Amino acid sequence: MLRDTIKNLTYFNTRVEKSVSNVNKWASRIIAEQYTSAQRLEAAYRCIEDVMYLIHQRYTRGDEVSDLKAELQALLSYRIQQKQCADALPLKEQKQRIGWEEIRKDHMGNLFLKWLSFAYCLDMGEVYYKQVLDLIANQGQDALLDEIAVQLGDTERSVSESLLYKTRFNKLYKVIKAAPDKRPKLMLAYLDAWYKLEGSPQFHVMTNDSYYGYWSWEAALVTKLYGIDDSLFIDHEYYPKDLVHWSEQ
Repeated sequence: MLRDTIKNLTYFNTRVEKSVSNVNKWASRIIAEQYTSAQRLEAAYRCIEDVMYLIHQRYTRGDEVSDLKAELQALLSYRIQQKQCADALPLKEQKQRIGWEEIRKDHMGNLFLKWLSFAYCLDMGEVYYKQVLDLIANQGQDALLDEIAVQLGDTERSVSESLLYKTRFNKLYKVIKAAPDKRPKLMLAYLDAWYKLEGSPQFHVMTNDSYYGYWSWEAALVTKLYGIDDSLFIDHEYYPKDLVHWSEQ
C-alpha cells in the first residue's frame, strides 16, 4: 500500500523503473574500458545517487521494508567502487575526488544520514556500519555526524564541537544532546520544522517527475539509535514510522 498518496502507484512504478535503468546505465560505465578513471568515478557516484533514489522511491511506493536490504548491499558495493576509482586517479587528478567525497549540506541529509538511517533501522550489523562510516570518512568535521557515528560504534572517532550546517541541523542536534525525557518533544519540534528547513521544496507540483516522497530519514535514525519514545510523533506526516518499526510488524 502506498505510504504517500500525493502521487499514484503508476507514477511511483515509473520512477522506480527509471531509477533501476539509471543504475544499470551508470554501472556499465564503471567497468567500460573506454572511460577514464575520472569518468568511472563519476559513474560510481551516480550509481550511489540513483540507488539512494530507488530506496526512497520504493519506501514511498509501499514496498516491504526488509526488501530494501538488497539495495543497501548494492549501495555499499558502489561506494567501494567509487573509492577504488578515486584511488586510481593519477596524482595530479586526485583533487577531482574532493567534490564526490567531502561533506556538503546535500550530502549530509540526502546521502550520509539517509544511508545510515536505512542501515541502522534495517539492522545491517556492526560490520556494515563500520564499512559505511569508514567510506564516509570526514571524521571530526561535523558534530552531528560525529556524534551519530560514535553512537553507531565508531568510539575512537574524533568529534567536532560544532555543526557545519547549524541552520539546517541544529534542531536535530539539540535532540541528541538533550536529556532522554526531553527528546520526544524536541523531535516533534524538529519534524514540525523539517519541511521549511529543507527549503520548502515543491517537488510534488513540478512537471519533471522529481517527486519521490517527503520523509525525514534522519529523524528515523536518531529516534531508533537513541531509543526515543516516538508515540508523540509517530503519525507525523514526515516521519517514516514503517522504517523505524519494521522489525515489529
